[in-house]
Amino acid sequence: QDVYFRYQEGQEVLRGLALRVETGEQVTLTGRTGAGKSTVFKLLLGLYRPDSGTVKIWGRPAHEIEEGERRQLFGYVEQGFHPVPGSVLDQVTLGDPAVSRQQANEALNTVGLGDVVQQLPEGADTLYQGSLFSKGQVQLLSIARAIASDPKILLLDEITANLDSDTERRVLQALQAAARGRTVLSISHRLYEHSGGRCEEIPHTGAAPLAAP
Repeated sequence: QDVYFRYQEGQEVLRGLALRVETGEQVTLTGRTGAGKSTVFKLLLGLYRPDSGTVKIWGRPAHEIEEGERRQLFGYVEQGFHPVPGSVLDQVTLGDPAVSRQQANEALNTVGLGDVVQQLPEGADTLYQGSLFSKGQVQLLSIARAIASDPKILLLDEITANLDSDTERRVLQALQAAARGRTVLSISHRLYEHSGGRCEEIPHTGAAPLAAP
């Protein structure tokens, strides 16, 4: 509550932000470019600490949650996909031994990629290459990665941007399935129009838009 945050001296990004999200809610963050929508996600993930105010996850300061536990709490889907060396399975598990093959397969099935992956030369053990999947399928793979550890909270950062209408429809359907039983915060008005929930505007401080360092 009452969160203030700046990346650099004199360039305030969030000023007195107060936002409460209940368990199981779907909330879409809106606001101008540079208002700090993605910054809110970074604060929730504990990657940054507010200059003043508190950011809490079920009563715990976000920055005190350790990395291992963080993946049990959060699934984070960005607009771009960042592959890791290894197989298609590794793209979903990120090499985390706590995520079983069964969990990865269930995540792939949830987003509608199960059959696609099974048809690869070595199934999920096929060495990952970007050419194996279409742009929309890569976005579905990123959603599978986010939900594989069965997180309680999904953070969705502009994930339907730059998608054609047919691909967007498939991604939104996959998100609807992935969001069941979870708390969801998104930066996507299209997702709000598709799934409902509530909108919260992040006020613009007037500072120049900044990229997170």
